[in-house]
Amino acid sequence: MLEENTPQGTPAGASARRVGALFQPFSPGYADDPARAFYQAAHREAPVAYSEAFSAYLVTGHAELTQVLREPVAFSSAHILDLPPDLPPEVIAELKQGVYELPPALFNNDPPGHTRARALFSKGFTPARVASLEPAIARAANELVRAMDPGSGPVDLMQALAFPLPLQMSAALVGIPLEDAPLLRACQDERFTLYDPTADTARKVEAARRFVSYERYLTALIERRRAEPADDLITALIGARVDGEAPLSVDEMISHIIVLFFAGYETVASLIGSLVLRLLEAPALWDAIGGDAALLQAAIEETLRIDAPVQMEPRRATAPAVVGGVEIPAGATAFAFFGAANHDPTVFPSPDRFDVTRPVAPPRGRHLGFGWGVHTCIGAPLARIEVRCAVQALRAAFPGLRLAAAARPSYAPSLFFRKPTAVPVTLGAAPPS
Repeated sequence: MLEENTPQGTPAGASARRVGALFQPFSPGYADDPARAFYQAAHREAPVAYSEAFSAYLVTGHAELTQVLREPVAFSSAHILDLPPDLPPEVIAELKQGVYELPPALFNNDPPGHTRARALFSKGFTPARVASLEPAIARAANELVRAMDPGSGPVDLMQALAFPLPLQMSAALVGIPLEDAPLLRACQDERFTLYDPTADTARKVEAARRFVSYERYLTALIERRRAEPADDLITALIGARVDGEAPLSVDEMISHIIVLFFAGYETVASLIGSLVLRLLEAPALWDAIGGDAALLQAAIEETLRIDAPVQMEPRRATAPAVVGGVEIPAGATAFAFFGAANHDPTVFPSPDRFDVTRPVAPPRGRHLGFGWGVHTCIGAPLARIEVRCAVQALRAAFPGLRLAAAARPSYAPSLFFRKPTAVPVTLGAAPPS
């Protein structure tokens, strides 16, 4: 995913390196609150910092980040999902039983290839298709909430609602049978083991084997949909056509589905968990959203700002550039920090305060919780519907919901994501039916 690269010459000034040293994504304190040290210091001293540990420029300022996102060719996404170059031969041999090098999808593609891919993918992922899923999303959310037992003690909302709901809906959208979804999620997640420097060769061989089985499953499902079309994304991608462009190949469809399926459950689960945490930390807000759809929507947007599910994405500079007064050489890695830009006090006053009254109209109030520019998340409208339906179902069933007495919000250490490890709650009495 990220190759080691050391730019020539002095990469940044002393303050930029000092701030960069505060980027410690795998430390528990950083995971719980990156703004406590790194984000605040970056905005005070170095909106473009430098991490010697990761050999990367850290772009944290809102203006600086939008400059990077405005130039998707100069700051390329093309190789951010590449396999590590030092995989053992046994692992490569297993991967070559499937699609060894997945074609670029949306996430890891640059114009003009990205333009073609997005145009074709959009033919299957239409606003009408997304909107048509809302009744099913609401039903699924209500069923998951009804399965919660108020008398069983604290309930972990991540396991009871936040993960199952987007997993079910991603499967329904793509056309994956619901009973297969948990196993496929596990197989798909194995790809991340291939990037883990602590995993030994035997473990990576196992991960490669399971990931290839996932690719084969998708290949068979695509061929089945050619013979038996259905009302799902796979069928739509098979038939997607754009004048002057070649249709998507099977390998391209597999790549798109893998990225969409992962993004569809990981980011939405993170957002549901973070939103409920924020609301329950201010119980008056939880009480108020019961009859105020606009307030709930504002809370969703503020959570996207303050706890963006995707905190960072890497980019590769394809030509020398100056960002925030810092020279970034060709070939260097730049980390695009959506999470940090969303805490920029020049754009968001008192950025660490959860404030549902913030203006959200661009350009001043534009958070980057779903990215910006050509790589804006194509699934953002669906994610907003899923989160809204989840919280509405939970609020209607358990208006007395509260954080469990011993609950302490914590987030999983990650280079890229911000995700609660657990959200333990007491449900309170359900209202009379």
